Amino acid sequence: MKKQLVITDLTRMRSGRVCIAGYDALGNCFRPMLPHPGITERLLYQNNEPIIFPFAVVEFDLQQHKSQPPHTEDWVYAPARVKFVRRVEEANRSQILKSSLFNNVGAIFEQTIHTDFGCYVSEGQGRRSIGTIQPKTIHKVFYEQGEDEAWNYRLGFYDSSDAYYRLKIVDLTWNYYGNSLRDENTEPAHVAEKLTAVLKNKTAYLRIGLARGWMKFPDRCYLQVTGIHTFPDYLQGRIFADLKI
Repeated sequence: MKKQLVITDLTRMRSGRVCIAGYDALGNCFRPMLPHPGITERLLYQNNEPIIFPFAVVEFDLQQHKSQPPHTEDWVYAPARVKFVRRVEEANRSQILKSSLFNNVGAIFEQTIHTDFGCYVSEGQGRRSIGTIQPKTIHKVFYEQGEDEAWNYRLGFYDSSDAYYRLKIVDLTWNYYGNSLRDENTEPAHVAEKLTAVLKNKTAYLRIGLARGWMKFPDRCYLQVTGIHTFPDYLQGRIFADLKI
């Protein structure tokens, strides 16, 4: 099944792998995926040119639906048949996000969000794994080392129901952008301040998605920020490939 999708999410995962999500013309969400080891960053390119990036319209040959609630959007695709179609004009991008907009984070997943160890929902239930919100208030961007000593970006925000979330940012482009602000003379706290200002000074849309369970917590799908889009565009037309160091 050939399907043209507007890419809304390009998520950074471990070991150079990525996750992709986008919407068709009817507003249906799809996650093109591949069997293990998954999608690597090199598959975002053809002939050394990036073809899969946020707000690109990309044609995929979707071959098999792999629904495993709450990840109901997954489809295996043929990587050799991916085709770049066009780039969505900036004037039309907010409407694409508004078509996937929910009132608050809880409304996306339609199940209990647990907060005893981070924010997560239960594996094996739920209608969807991803959606868009407009935060009521941006609190702060955090740039910190985790338990594995890796540096991570996190975002603290309030949604329209006044629920507070502090979620890991796995947006590939945002990670490259944040890293581009840091050098040997720039403290991590200063990078976080700059990134906080970016979001507070613009209209922000957040894509909120679910990670998959892993060995430690196989029955938990943790919430994460899979995409950050602002108007005006904080990237000024750039994409992830323009920010790689």
